Amino acid sequence: MPCDFALRRWLASTSIFLALAMADCAALKNTPAQDDAWSRWAACRSQVTGSDIRIVQLDGRITFWSNGPDDGRSMLECLARAGKNGPALPEAIYEIRAKGGS
Repeated sequence: MPCDFALRRWLASTSIFLALAMADCAALKNTPAQDDAWSRWAACRSQVTGSDIRIVQLDGRITFWSNGPDDGRSMLECLARAGKNGPALPEAIYEIRAKGGS
């Protein structure tokens, strides 16, 4: 009987591990809003220079770094144009990249 108990214990622990692993992988998938935001960013990235994406939030809001206010505004305008015919997403936010060195 000890082997039977060990087998049941192993099966139970393996099942729990697999369930947790599957849940963890599902948490890594983008939301539909994030997918839309990434598509818009990809469309604009080739048109507007001086900006780097920082994060895409679950609701699709893009936060990005820009080299200056002109680059930031240009990217905001491009993202708005890219999303004109798609679902509404929160407006993107940019921060001006800090200048390095002294």
